[in-house]
Order: sequence, then C-alpha cells, then structure tokens
Amino acid sequence: MGLKPATNPDVEATSIELSIDGKTVTAKDGVSLYDVISMTGKIIPAMCYHYTFDPFGSCGMCLVMQEGKKAPVRSCTAKAAAGMVIRTEGEDLFLARKKAVEKHLSVHPLDCPVCDADGHCELQDMAFQHGVTNLANAKQKFIPEDTRSPVLDFNMNRCIACAECINVCKDVLMIDALQFMKKGGFNQVVPKGDLPLNCEFCGDCLAVCPVGAITNKFSKYLYKPWQMKKTTTTCNYCGDGCQMYLETKDEEVVRVTSPLSWKNKWGDRSDTAKGHGGLCVRGRFGFESLDSQNRLVHPLVRESGRLVEKPWLEAMHGLVDRFVAIKEKYGPDAIAGLVTARCTNEELYLFQKLMRTAFGTNQLDSSARYGHMNFVLASKHAIGVGRASNDWEDLTKAKAIIVIGSNITETNPLTAVRIKEAVRVYRAQVVTFDSAITNMSKLASHPFLIKPGTEGAVIDGLVKAAIDLDVVDEAAVGKHPQAFEALKKAVASLSMEQLTAQTGLSSEAFSEIARLFAEAPRSIVLCAEGIVRRPNGYQNVLKLMDLAWITGKLGQPGCGVTTVTEEPNEQGAVDMGTASEFLPGQGRYGDPEVRDRFAKAWDAVLPSSSSGAHLVEILKRCRSGQIKALYILGENPLATLPASMEVRAGLERLELLVVQDPFLTDTAKLAHFVLPACTYAEKDGTFTNFEGRVLRVRQAMDPRGESLPDWHIMTALANAMGCQWDYQSANDIQSEIMKLLPGYYNLGQPRKTAPTLDTYLSKGYTTKVGERYQVTPEIHASTRPFALLMGQLLMHSGKLSVQAPGLITIAPNTAKLRMNARDLEHLGLQEGAKVRLTSDRGSLQIAVQTDQSVAPGTCFFPEHFNEPPVKDLMTVTVDPTTGVPSFKQMWVNVEPV
Repeated sequence: MGLKPATNPDVEATSIELSIDGKTVTAKDGVSLYDVISMTGKIIPAMCYHYTFDPFGSCGMCLVMQEGKKAPVRSCTAKAAAGMVIRTEGEDLFLARKKAVEKHLSVHPLDCPVCDADGHCELQDMAFQHGVTNLANAKQKFIPEDTRSPVLDFNMNRCIACAECINVCKDVLMIDALQFMKKGGFNQVVPKGDLPLNCEFCGDCLAVCPVGAITNKFSKYLYKPWQMKKTTTTCNYCGDGCQMYLETKDEEVVRVTSPLSWKNKWGDRSDTAKGHGGLCVRGRFGFESLDSQNRLVHPLVRESGRLVEKPWLEAMHGLVDRFVAIKEKYGPDAIAGLVTARCTNEELYLFQKLMRTAFGTNQLDSSARYGHMNFVLASKHAIGVGRASNDWEDLTKAKAIIVIGSNITETNPLTAVRIKEAVRVYRAQVVTFDSAITNMSKLASHPFLIKPGTEGAVIDGLVKAAIDLDVVDEAAVGKHPQAFEALKKAVASLSMEQLTAQTGLSSEAFSEIARLFAEAPRSIVLCAEGIVRRPNGYQNVLKLMDLAWITGKLGQPGCGVTTVTEEPNEQGAVDMGTASEFLPGQGRYGDPEVRDRFAKAWDAVLPSSSSGAHLVEILKRCRSGQIKALYILGENPLATLPASMEVRAGLERLELLVVQDPFLTDTAKLAHFVLPACTYAEKDGTFTNFEGRVLRVRQAMDPRGESLPDWHIMTALANAMGCQWDYQSANDIQSEIMKLLPGYYNLGQPRKTAPTLDTYLSKGYTTKVGERYQVTPEIHASTRPFALLMGQLLMHSGKLSVQAPGLITIAPNTAKLRMNARDLEHLGLQEGAKVRLTSDRGSLQIAVQTDQSVAPGTCFFPEHFNEPPVKDLMTVTVDPTTGVPSFKQMWVNVEPV
C-alpha cells in the first residue's frame, strides 16, 4: 500500500524506521500512522477513514498503543515518526474499540429491518465483530429526516458523525456542499447553510456513508442488498469510461453504485491519480432510462402512413426485400448509414462491415463526426496518433494544464476530478480559457474569460508569445529548423494588439501563460467542444500541436495535447472504422494495401475509395435523391441538427428509412421500419474511452420486450442480404477484431502513444502553416450584440438523459434562455420575462432566466432540449478538411417582447 503524500508528492519526505507489533517498518516521516500500519498488511477497524481523502479521526476505532503514552492513540490522525513503538492488538485495545462501537450505537436507531443499509452497514459489522449485544443507556435522537434534496435523503438519526461524506465532497471533489451543524444537541450533517442541497449530485457522499444516514431517493425501501444482482459494467453517458455496478432486482434496475464505497476504504493512495472510483450525477442517477416505459419493445412497420407493430420475422423479410430492391435498381451508392457512438466496439465494427460488404457502400458515419473527428484527423496528421495523447494519470500529475474551450466539469465530470486532484495534491497551475464562467475556472490559478468564438485567436497569441519570449525548446525546434522558421514567419504577421482586442486578453496574459506552459516540467493542453465543435476546429488543433511542439511538450512523459469525448465510444467508433476515411484500426480507406487486407479478411469486394461520404454529404445526397435508403442506428439527426441542414426534407425524400433504436425518436417517427434495440445494460461488449482504454460492457438484465442487441439485428440483416456471418455472441465478434487488430483489447489499460513529428514537419508544413495564422476578421456585426451558445449541462448528455426521470427531476427543461443578471438588468427584464431571440436564420419567443455562469454578452440554451427549437436559429459551418458540422454558436438579438 502506498502512502498519501504529506505535502507535494514531488517533494521527497525523509525515510524513517518504527516498530509495529515487534517488526521494524520503513515509512515516510509525517504520514498517517494508520497508513503505515495498513502498508504492513494489517487492517484495523476505522469507520471514519477512507484512503482517498485526509484522515479525520472521529470514530475512535483505529486505536493503537504507542510506547510512552498511557491512553490509546487514534492511528489515522497520528503522524508516523522515527523510533515509534506501536502495538495494534490486545485485550485492552479490543475493549476500547468495543466501547467506541457502543458509544455510536447508544444514540443510533435500531431500525435495521427498514434501513436501506441493512446487511451493508459498517456499524453492523463492527457491532458483530466486537460482540456488542447489550446497550444499557441507549437513547434516540429523534431528528426529522431531511428530504429537501431531489435525489438524496438525510436521516441524521443514523449518522455516526464520521464526516466521510463531508470529506469526500470537500477534499476529493472540491465541491464542499456539506457541513456539520449543531442542532438538537447533536452534530448533524447538513447542506451548506442548512439550505436544500444544491450541488453536482454525484452521490459520492452516499457511496462512502458507512451506515444508512444518506439514502438514494430513487431506490429507497425497494430492496435489501442481498436481493439484488450486481453487474460490473461501463457507464454509457460520456467518454470518461467510469466503472459502475448496475444493481438489478427482477426486471428493473434498482440502483447504480460504484467502486467507491466504505467497503473499499483501504487502497494505495497513489492510485487515486487514475481515479477514485466515483461516479457523476448522470452515471449514478440516470439509470431509469434503461427500463423506461417509453422503450421500444416491438418492431414497427409503416402501413398506410402509420407505424404498426409487426413480428420480427415479418418485419425483417419486408425490410430485406426493400433493401435488395433498392440496391438492384439504383446500385449500392443509393444506400448509406449512420451509427451512434453509444454502441459497443463490436457493434460499430459490424456496422461498417455490413455497410461495406452486404450493402457495398462507403457512405457511412458516426456521431464522432460532431467534433471528435476534428481532433482525430488533426492529431493523426500531426503526430501520427488518432486519439488523445494523455490519460487520467498524466492529467493528475501535470504541473501546468491549459483547459481551452471546455466546460470540463459539465461534460466529463470525472476527468474534471483528475484536474482537481492535480490542483489539490500536485499543486498544478491550471489555466482556463472560455467564454463561460465555468466550474473549473473557479478553481483555476489562471482563469480567463474570453470573447465568444475567439479560441483560435487565443492559441495564435500563445504561439506568438512563446516565440517572441524565446521560451521555445531548442532541442525540439532544432530538429526542424525550416519548419520553425516558417512558423515564426507565419505568426510574425499577427498583431498582438489585434489579438488582445479580439480575445479580451492582455498581452501580459499571453506572455505569462506561454512562459508557464513552456517552463513547467509536465504540461498538457486539454481542448474540447469549444475547439473541436466550432469552426476551424481542425486548424485550431494543429495550432495547439504547434504550441506543444515548440515548447518541447510533444513526446515527453506526462505532456501533450489531449481531448475528451461526449459519448462513451466516440474513440471506438473511429477505431472500428465507422467513418468513410477509415477502416478498422484507423487504416486509411484510400490506401489500397489496407483496403485489400480487409477485403481478403472479409472475402468481399469493397467499394472504391472515391465513393465515400460523411454525415453532411450523406444528408445532402438524401436531399438530392442520390441516396434512396438510409439505415440509422441509434442516431437522431432530426433532433440534433438545425433546420438549416434540411434534415427533414432529406429524410422525407428517401424511399426507405430504417431506424434502429431503444426509443421512438423524432427521426424514428418518420421511418418506414423501426427496429427495437437493446440498451448497453442488456448486452455484452466493450467501449473505448478517450484514453484508449477498452472497457467491458456486461449484460445486467434481459432485453426489454422483443428488443435485441444491435449486433444480433445486423447479423440477421447481413445474412438475409447474402452474407454468411455466424456470430453467436459479442465474443465471436471480438475474436475477429483481435485477429485484425492485434493488441487492441488491452484489458482496461491506456495504450501508450508515441508521437512522431518528423513526417508532418518535413513534408508540406512550410507551405501550409501560413494559412493557419492568417488574420481573421471580426466575428459578428454590431447589429447582433449577443452570442447565443448551445452546450451540455452537467445533468444531461445527448438525448439519452432526457429519458431518465431522475435527471429530469434534478434538471428539467425550463424552456428558458439563460442570461447573466447584468444583461437582464440592462434590458429591463425580470426573471421569466419573454424576449424575442433573433438570428440570421429566424426568430422565436422565449422566456429568460438568470444564470451567473453565463458571461455578460452571451446567452445559453441546453443542447439536449428542442422545446423551444433554439437550435434552429443556428447556422451550420462545415469544416472543409474534416466535414465536421459546427452549430453551437450564433450571434443574436435579444429584445423584450
């Protein structure tokens, strides 16, 4: 077992020796004595202890005898010192610990039969272990239960004042939403200020509570722990890849738990750099979508303008006949497909194989096209690595982190916790650049509020400042002097005065951050939706690569340019080849050798390299009539894309629209065939998170109704189209992938990257770099003074979370535009007042609400909701290199009605 550093882990503490139960032990001076004891393999009781946060010392259970002291010592708060002589066992210590248990039980309600923690309670275990059978002076607290929170109930009659909930919230998550308060003669845990709990609702306080004092409102009184089946799987909400336990009873999910609990309180403190085992609000409380009453349970076929239920056999026969007829009449390029990155790797692999072999088309794409492809293609072009360069441990141990264009706490909450630990434990300097007042900016050492849409100009300024200050790494730039000279020439034409005016940053800020990033031993840039989902995303990622290259932060341990993903398997979607550019393993589809290799493996003739189409091109070809049949698996373009994309017109012109989904989406309502698919909880497979870790998805429950796993449906469809696929399970598909991509299944370990810049910097760089650093004109006209931004909320992800009643309870669609209080006051508006929101695409009426995280001059609407249809005010910009559509920012007027 490792030891939690007393201060900064980079500062080596003195080694000491002490005696524990007659054995000499070597430890670090000043660390918790309890940790030293645990390091020897001896576990002594400790109800207020957890290795993920600092010792607290309230429960009185971890008592040991120290030579020279008369009374027992609380080992968790005692600091190890040279020459200590410690005894951990003996009748006196057993009786002292028993007395501590009795003290807790004397004011504890003996309501175990109705307590949700019954059978999973540390106080119960300690009472049994210490033989507590009689309580002479027991008394009740009679404290009213606090049920004001939307997701958690606080029963302080059961609380043992261990403070684990307070400490995990304050020390690990840095939210600090709970406190002790003296009420009714007892210390009680209450939300800050004794107000209704208003926090991130991650539920980690619930996870570490060793008794039943904090309970899950959605599963209260529904179970006993031994009645439930617990399945370890991977969360389906974002690309962090958090491990979780789906706990099911009969045919429903009762609750979600995680590796973080009082049961796993003993661990290696250094392992927290790879995560603390917790979950976010979506993972813990967003499970009700799995057994939602809105789930599709039968195939639907359109007859006389209506969707009617049909048996699987009849629906599949009709569907295959339609596909065959269209292929014979119009050719394979009349068929296209779109797939969601919420599918498993195995299903994504089959999808592209189905499209390319059974249908004979390379017109296919996935939801990774909404932004992640900008990063993948830029990173692959620059350093030969088509994914994020850094893992959680790199982020945690970094000394300088630039977070640009990312509200990381809202989109990827557990990655945000890694950055929080970098700040708290490793003393990292964190720089945030965003046009919103983000949660991370409140914790950052260098928070900068920039003008909307100026992220690219910020990078320009950092690159220029690094060169002007001469904080470049001579070894890095010396290998490619011509490339460096070309870059210097490109940024020389940029005016720092113009960049400061454009971004709202001072020239001193540019200089300070460039120097900080260059001089730190471990530096990382983390970019996300504000870069990859906005115009010029591809070029802006390349500019970040320039910054990292000239400062020597590419290819060095713990350094790099990295990103995160919104959906759980966007990286897997790219790796499995669900893009017209790639075959599995990110082999270029245009490479004849790569194409021949897969053609032989699949015993098929693959479409020509010139026939591919990505999302935007597919929708355009649907509108033109070139594409006659579209197979959509889990995607909902009608609800996702703005009206300016004319998605409805394209879908309505199709002769055949097939939607395969767990829910009847807006797109599915237009379909000719709707096939009911399983959720991730009803099938096996894997996801690949943004770090490159391949993580297991395990079946926790039987499929709902007649729904089937996506791989099962595709196998049946392929065989009916003349293929000979004999997959009987996800394992069969994995075996095939393993043969084609040896080493891909890496048992949950991040695959290390090896950036190589030589090809990029020596071939074409000097002729193209100038294009990236051209002066850009002002972004908006003065006639539209507000920037309308659309993005994620912490409580929601995509359209899946809106099917979870728990998350809707916490964060319902208010149907209101979020604005800064200062702007509302300037416009003479009260909370809830109606305004007219006008863009170049149109206008609508909408109510307003105050949101202090929205910067002055901007307004915000959650992208997860389409009522009112704010997204239809957006203009779409398509990246000319990657085909990524950008539609998350627009300049608007806001006028009182």
